[in-house]
Amino acid sequence: MRIANFFFLLVIFPLLNLELYGGENESVKERLFIEKRCITCHVIGRGRFVGPDLYNVFDKYSEKEIAQWIQNPQVLYKKYSKIPINDGYPPMPNLNVGPEDAKKLLEYIKETKESINRGTKVKISGNIKNFTKNKFLNAQEVQLESVMADKVISTKKVATKKGEFSFDKLIGNIAYRIKIFYDGIEYSTDKFYFLPDENNKIVDLTVFDSTQDIKNIALNSTHLIISYEEASGSIIIAEIINVDNKSKSIFVGSNDFSEKVREINSYSLFPGISDLGFPHRGEDTFLVSETNVVDTLPMPPGNRRIVFTYSKRLNMFSTNMKKTFLNNIDSLTIIVPENKLSFEIKGLKYLKKETQIKELADESYTTYSISNIKKGDIINLQFKKYDLLFDPKAIIGFIFILFILVVLGLKRLKYKK
Repeated sequence: MRIANFFFLLVIFPLLNLELYGGENESVKERLFIEKRCITCHVIGRGRFVGPDLYNVFDKYSEKEIAQWIQNPQVLYKKYSKIPINDGYPPMPNLNVGPEDAKKLLEYIKETKESINRGTKVKISGNIKNFTKNKFLNAQEVQLESVMADKVISTKKVATKKGEFSFDKLIGNIAYRIKIFYDGIEYSTDKFYFLPDENNKIVDLTVFDSTQDIKNIALNSTHLIISYEEASGSIIIAEIINVDNKSKSIFVGSNDFSEKVREINSYSLFPGISDLGFPHRGEDTFLVSETNVVDTLPMPPGNRRIVFTYSKRLNMFSTNMKKTFLNNIDSLTIIVPENKLSFEIKGLKYLKKETQIKELADESYTTYSISNIKKGDIINLQFKKYDLLFDPKAIIGFIFILFILVVLGLKRLKYKK
């Protein structure tokens, strides 16, 4: 299905068939150069980047100074009374590198300098495959973006031949990103970098035909993992939803294509919750209302896990949380620490059993399992605190109520006399 004049973003960096940085044979020192984010600012022998080229760094500074710089740049800034020391570059941030790792990074710079040829060019190649039709794409336009500090500096375009593409004679002191527009969808890698001694990088991408048919989208399971925070008297809930696209096409939502945001699927929320967060994805990829969350990222074939967290302050005596399901769900599992909370489910039948969680051996958890939830079903969760009689607020409340009763009782006795 061709969607004219409408593009929406799908970042498919996890679908790359090859890691963009090294592999099983990479050294510990090389991995540190990546993990400590040195690669995002520095090259060795390829010229200026966000930060200075490290090829001649030992000609300007002692090894002790370089080690200090890696561990805490402020030491050198203070010594030279200048921030930054090298004009034309941003100040180097503190990357929290310890002495041992600093020593390894120092060795990596020295060893790499000895093994490379300065000014070498790099190459990016790969192939584009259509997953839906199980074939490589011919004459598919591939766009390469050169990126500096999130700003696109330049672009190049080539067409695939039997699925293959290649960009040759590229500079190695800049970040790159691959983009493809196919069937109305923009596919993009995250920006990536070349290691100092790396000259070739293979980037294989998979694209899909798009569909608006929602019948192949199914919720396999949902988990509610509940914990109790005694300090605030609140429950914290992590909701984990497993959604499956059983087709071979990418689902782009069923709303009209004139709309700027795609509505892929909606998931119900309990009204009145607080601190809604999305730990695995940006909040801007969801539409949020009082009663539901809408996913806006087109969904490729296979499983997608959606995670959001929220909290609910418990009332003094009893707290109810009620919502209506917006989807059919094969199974719902609720895990509750019932040594701290009295818990009850109303509205749906369930199976209950005690659960052992190795990581939380000192907690007593109970699992409630519910099967075959239908769209429109209502669930009501009821919570009560076991420590109610020991809660200072509850005690003050009881004393106040008792005081009122005593005062009213004395007044009644006075009237009788």
